[in-house]
Amino acid sequence: MYLIAMYTVFHNFKNSCRLFGIVSLCFLCMACPGEENCDDRGASALVDGLISLSPEQEVYEVGDELTLSLNLPSSNTYLGDEVDFYMETQDKSPLLVFHFEELFSENEVLINKGKKGDSSNRYYMVYNQEIGIYELIINITLEKNRSYAFLADASIYVIGREDCNRYRLDTSIVWQGIPWVEFRVEE
Repeated sequence: MYLIAMYTVFHNFKNSCRLFGIVSLCFLCMACPGEENCDDRGASALVDGLISLSPEQEVYEVGDELTLSLNLPSSNTYLGDEVDFYMETQDKSPLLVFHFEELFSENEVLINKGKKGDSSNRYYMVYNQEIGIYELIINITLEKNRSYAFLADASIYVIGREDCNRYRLDTSIVWQGIPWVEFRVEE
């Protein structure tokens, strides 16, 4: 009886050691060098005023031109610590989504730097490697006699690999000191 009990204890101990070895091996394999660090996934911040709309006036005439521009330094501290978006993601054309459309859908839009996305409020910035800045410049010719009033917020998405290195900056056009644009277009 004593020998059977000792055999059972030894057999259970041997199986426990095997299980511990297998589990340890799995953890080591999952932590192999070369894995990309995904700690920055979902990193976001609110940075008002990255976008400008000029000239800033209360009244324009039909045919007047506005310039919407954005210069986003790739290396910045918007998320707290210094991050270089381009170095982390290799994203040469981050997406800028405006949370308003009326300025783009009812007027003539000419893109000087960047490119249009799949809808009237989506644009892609371009990376200027010489100066380390993401840029977007859009000229908007006002074509209708009307009033504009909208919350001028937008989101910038800088995305690397599919499951790592994703950054989002929520920003706005600061107009007369607030993130709200209001003006009239007259003939």
